[in-house]
Amino acid sequence: MGTFAFTLILILLISVVFDVSEKIDDFFRREAPLDEIISEYYINFIIHYGLLFSALFTFIAVIISTSKLANNSEIIAIINCGLSIKRLLKPYLIGAAIIACISFYLNNWVLPTTNQIRLDFEQEYIYSKKNERYKNIHRQVKPNHYIYLESYNINKQKGFRFSYEIFKGQQLTSKFKSDFITWDTLKGEWLAENYNFRELEIDGEKINKGKSIHKNFGFKPEELVYQKNSTNLMTLPELHKFVKKEQIKGAQNIHFYFLDLYQRYSNPFTTFILTLIGFSVAIHKKRGGIGVNLVYGFGLTTLFILFQKISVTFTTNSDLHPLIAILLPNIIFGFFAYYLFRKAER
Repeated sequence: MGTFAFTLILILLISVVFDVSEKIDDFFRREAPLDEIISEYYINFIIHYGLLFSALFTFIAVIISTSKLANNSEIIAIINCGLSIKRLLKPYLIGAAIIACISFYLNNWVLPTTNQIRLDFEQEYIYSKKNERYKNIHRQVKPNHYIYLESYNINKQKGFRFSYEIFKGQQLTSKFKSDFITWDTLKGEWLAENYNFRELEIDGEKINKGKSIHKNFGFKPEELVYQKNSTNLMTLPELHKFVKKEQIKGAQNIHFYFLDLYQRYSNPFTTFILTLIGFSVAIHKKRGGIGVNLVYGFGLTTLFILFQKISVTFTTNSDLHPLIAILLPNIIFGFFAYYLFRKAER
């Protein structure tokens, strides 16, 4: 645990130094207050990247600590005293469990809030202002119910050229159109202006027109535009509710949300797998010492991460189930980690 903390602090401090050198011009140009740079950006920067690479930091710590024991012939002495390699692995797994539990809690209940603060700071002082207007919004609000907006202003909560279509099978049954819709915060409904409502019936078409009307279309302003990585700003219970709601609506990009959900549960297992790989790689003394173990271990870790990315890509571009995409790399490298451990025992 001490090696893990040292590795974590050292690498994050180096990352902060590089980030400061890259963004210091933006801070001066936009006159970012020093207290906000520290409290709103870099504190949350450290939390974000510390949790993002916690499994990798655990792996590095295991490699370093185990290699030092092996190079000093301490592991040979421990084994000669009658202690098995399985017993030697036990404190590593306990440490991995502690790190995995803390990371799971912080990732799912603390990180969404800190991410929001960090991203707000970036939009204010580093990047250009957040886009206020979005165009050509297509969404399915529930099965067979579709909406379209030519443009939408998130600050004014106002849309232009809105349509709401209801289908029965392949047949259009009704269509509501209006030039403008605006969210009425007092009534909790949409105000539609210059509307036209067409309803197709067996005996003909029924048309209703008017200047304005309040209607509940079954969606709220925040549901219109989901920005990239918006699920990263949700706690685990919020993400569960969001995914359930999108599933009921029949959202076409629902697999992206399931990937994020399953990934949050699989991250702790990644910590255990990398811990076992690092221990198995470094348990025996090698010519070249820690350097050889780190290179060998990093090669395996790179393959692991690459396989995870490939698996996720298959999900986004094919019919591979998100749960399989998340579990498959862990299962394969879990068996491989076990193979390395059994080989190290011999």
